[in-house]
Amino acid sequence: MPRKIVNRASAGSLPESAAPTADSAEEAAGAGPLDRYMAVLELVAAFPDAITMSDVCTLLDLPKTTAHRLLAGLLRAGLVQGGGRHRTYSLGTRLVRLLHASAEDGWIVALARPALEALTAERGETCYLTRLMGPAVRVVFSVSPEVQWRSYVQPGLEMPPHAAATAKAILAFQEPALIGKALERDLPALTSQTRTARDAVLRDYDEVRAKGYGTCISEIDEGLGALGVPVRLDDGPVLYSVGLTGPVQRVFNDDLPARLAGLERAAATLGRALSHGSRIARRG
Repeated sequence: MPRKIVNRASAGSLPESAAPTADSAEEAAGAGPLDRYMAVLELVAAFPDAITMSDVCTLLDLPKTTAHRLLAGLLRAGLVQGGGRHRTYSLGTRLVRLLHASAEDGWIVALARPALEALTAERGETCYLTRLMGPAVRVVFSVSPEVQWRSYVQPGLEMPPHAAATAKAILAFQEPALIGKALERDLPALTSQTRTARDAVLRDYDEVRAKGYGTCISEIDEGLGALGVPVRLDDGPVLYSVGLTGPVQRVFNDDLPARLAGLERAAATLGRALSHGSRIARRG
C-alpha cells in the first residue's frame, strides 16, 4: 500500500516555492516588472551621474537584491551605464539615442539654426545638421547661400552610410551591431568614386575616428564634395553631425584647415545646445 504523504506545514501556509514574492504582489496590484524598471530609469534620468544603487533601494523601498537585479537588467540592455560598488548611474547610450531619434524636429531646428546660419555666413557654403535615427542618418536642417545646392541636403533626406561625410562622422562612433545594421543593405555605386566594399567603408570609419571628420569627394555626385564633423553630446554619444557641402574645388583647397576649424566650433556649440535641449524636452 502506497505510503501517504503528509504536508507538515501549518494550515493555510504555502511551500516556499509558492510563497508570494514582492514581484507577484506588485503584479497582483497591477504593477508589473516593467513598471519597476521604468521607475528606476526615471530616477536615473532625474539624478544623472549622482544616483547609486543604495539610493534606488531607499527611494523605491526595494530590497538590495531587487535593486541590483533591476539595474543589472538595465545595464545589459544599454539603458543605463555606470554602477558598481559605490558608483553612480546615468542614462545609457541606447536610451539617449532613442530619445533623440524620437524627438520632434522643432526644438532641434530652433537650437541648430543660429549655429548653422553663422557657419554658412562664415564659410559661404551650404551647412546642415544630420542625426542618427535607428541605423539611418537623416538631414534635420540645412542653410544654403545658393539655391542650386539646396536640393542635395533637404530635411528628411537619408544620407548614404558608405558615401556621405556626415553619415560617416556619426556611424564611425557607433557600436559594431548598429554599424552592421547600417551597412547590411546594398551599398550602391553612386559614382565612380563610391566605395561599396564593406571593408573599405569600415576603413573610412577608422579614418574618421583618427582625423575627427568625414569626407565625401565626388562619392554621391560627381564634382560635389562635403565635410562632416561629429557632434558629441555632454553625456558622450555621437548622435548628430554637422556638414558642409559644395563644389569639390571649393571644399578641398588650401582653406581646408580653416573650414574644418569652423565646423569644429559649430559642432561644439551644437553639442552644448542639443544636450541642454534634450534635458528640457525630457521634463515634458
